[in-house]
Amino acid sequence: MSSLDPNKSLPPLPPLKSFSLTHILYDPTHPLSVPLTLLSLSPIFLFVSYFTLLIFTRRLTILLLAAGQLGNEVLSWILKRLLKGDRPYMGHGEVGTGYGMPSSHSQAAGFLVAWGIGYSWTLASRGQREGSGNGRLGVVRKVRNGIYILGLAIWSIGVSYSRWHLHYHSPIQIIAGYSVGLVAGATYFWLTEYLPIYHPGSLVGQIRKKVEYQWEGVGGVGGWELGDAKGGWGEGWLVVGKDETGQKKKKSR
Repeated sequence: MSSLDPNKSLPPLPPLKSFSLTHILYDPTHPLSVPLTLLSLSPIFLFVSYFTLLIFTRRLTILLLAAGQLGNEVLSWILKRLLKGDRPYMGHGEVGTGYGMPSSHSQAAGFLVAWGIGYSWTLASRGQREGSGNGRLGVVRKVRNGIYILGLAIWSIGVSYSRWHLHYHSPIQIIAGYSVGLVAGATYFWLTEYLPIYHPGSLVGQIRKKVEYQWEGVGGVGGWELGDAKGGWGEGWLVVGKDETGQKKKKSR
């Protein structure tokens, strides 16, 4: 080596390990491998979406959804260590590491599908919306919600299929993960959204109301709708005081 060799002064590398959460191998000869690889990574992108929505909409519902999705990942981690199911290609460390039962990607997809269906079914009870929902407006809303749910279902099935196509899970592991996700998502939606909406006097409804009060105190937005709202972070009663926030509400009416 010459004295000008740039590698001469470099220190030796420590033992390195691949970040398995985003490390995916695929068959470059199959035309669907790249799209399915990106689809397989999409559950990770969900948390980026949640964070972005939370920053700009400040909705408590988004915070609870993100917390539920994170809790669902913890549940998958626990189940894998309880069931200790092997991946279909044992001995091939590059094709998935650790336990494979259930598939956490399929479980994440199932969770969001169940939550999304619940949100769609309770849409009419979320805030004051213009129009009665009858006539053409009602038809447009029903068709639109149907398209949302259909797209969500197709996405979730695609994510689940990608885990089999890429050889990371067996069919039973994928079905188990998707089923657990559906049950977890439906149960979580029932506790955090359905009960507080339709039974506000229940214990869960009272807890949500108290959490919502504190959330609004730092500038967050309560209620049941999604989307942007007036104000911003730091403009709640906990920061600027109740008198000033009360005046802002009167002006906005």
